[in-house]
Amino acid sequence: MNTELQDAAQATQALSDLREKYEQGLPELEIIDGWWRWDPQKLLLKDPSREHRTMRDISETPWLRMVVTTLAQTLYLDGVEFPDDIDNTKARRMWQPWNRNRMGAKQIPLHQAAIAYGSAYTSVHVDADGLAKITCHTPMRALALYNDPASDVFPQLFLAVIGLSDDTTAYEVWDAWNVWRFQQDKNGTLSLMEPKAHGVCDSQGEPVCPVVRFGNQIDLQGRTPGEVEPYIPLAKRLNKDNYDRLLAQHYNSWKVKTATGIDLSELDDDAREQRKLEMRQDSMLFGGEGVQFGTLPETDLDNIVNAKQSDVDELAAVSQTPATAFGKMVNVGDAGIEESRAGFYAKRNERRKTFGVSHLDTLRLCAAAEGRMDDAANMGLTPVWADTDTRTISQAVDAYGKAAQMLGVPARCLWDKIPGVTKTEADTWREYAEAHPDADELAARIYGEQLQPTTE
Repeated sequence: MNTELQDAAQATQALSDLREKYEQGLPELEIIDGWWRWDPQKLLLKDPSREHRTMRDISETPWLRMVVTTLAQTLYLDGVEFPDDIDNTKARRMWQPWNRNRMGAKQIPLHQAAIAYGSAYTSVHVDADGLAKITCHTPMRALALYNDPASDVFPQLFLAVIGLSDDTTAYEVWDAWNVWRFQQDKNGTLSLMEPKAHGVCDSQGEPVCPVVRFGNQIDLQGRTPGEVEPYIPLAKRLNKDNYDRLLAQHYNSWKVKTATGIDLSELDDDAREQRKLEMRQDSMLFGGEGVQFGTLPETDLDNIVNAKQSDVDELAAVSQTPATAFGKMVNVGDAGIEESRAGFYAKRNERRKTFGVSHLDTLRLCAAAEGRMDDAANMGLTPVWADTDTRTISQAVDAYGKAAQMLGVPARCLWDKIPGVTKTEADTWREYAEAHPDADELAARIYGEQLQPTTE
């Protein structure tokens, strides 16, 4: 069932309902945003001094940003493929909206938002030139309403919040046919602009709300937790570890000299305090009869450091993030490194599956928006992700070279699997090789032409 708002009254009521749901979820998103954008909830202190507040502030470390960024840096969509597209004609045509909308750069914050908050969105509409326009949305400024959030591909309604200025806010309500735009001034007065048709349908030609969700981990109830909220308690512990170390380092990291038996009874309290202030780090004390000097040892920081490292290891384990991302170096061989990153690779591959489907749905909407219904209905489209594994070029070339020699895999099909080589570069190489065959290939072509039957 596709939702259509019939008139201004329905659109205004839909905006009211969507804003209510959006504002209900915003406080939770703001907490997540604070921990992701290195402005977390402050550690509460009892009767804090200025020094304590300063140490609390400098003890904050963007741990959860590393969890998000490390995963996002392995998710770069490089192209698409069709199974029967020998010359890449279909793939290039399908990829044109991606390049035209600069999605090569936009995909990075899109993936980061989906990983951090749990979801992010792309919307598609037809621009003035009749071409597909892709816009990326963060859940901090958008809300999608689904009939069945676990299985629906497209939402029933979509709200986008656009801040025009400090005094004016714009709202867009998307349905299956139109985009209803509202403006609200500083007094809270809403004004409805003329609705515009977005001009997008699905692959079957049916009108839909052209918004695609990128879910981090969606379950059968439609819940999409991100990679920040579950680990906030652990990040709090890590900041507390840093704060405890700074306290011990600031106040108790050196030996304390003591002196007992010094008679200051002839001085009043103010005079004794003044005498203490006159002492300096290089002052020397001499005592008479009965005076004893001693030393109090400094605080051992090893236990505090080890406790922090234990929490770092726990964060790496539960978030499936490589420990090396948090600065821990492990002296193991290649097999050990691969084993230590196996959980992270599994997590990355899972996100590639879900994000890949969302990107393909977006490109199919673009094809439908531009009238390429055959491309929009082609379900054989597959995503091609950039190779971000930690391998050297020599290792990759050696492995793929053996695959070509020993298994008969066509070498040209392996070019875009070399680390650092994009699909576009590999396609250029294939075009050049096709136009400039070597001697063996040229001889094979001539021989093949000679075997062709002749007609009289």
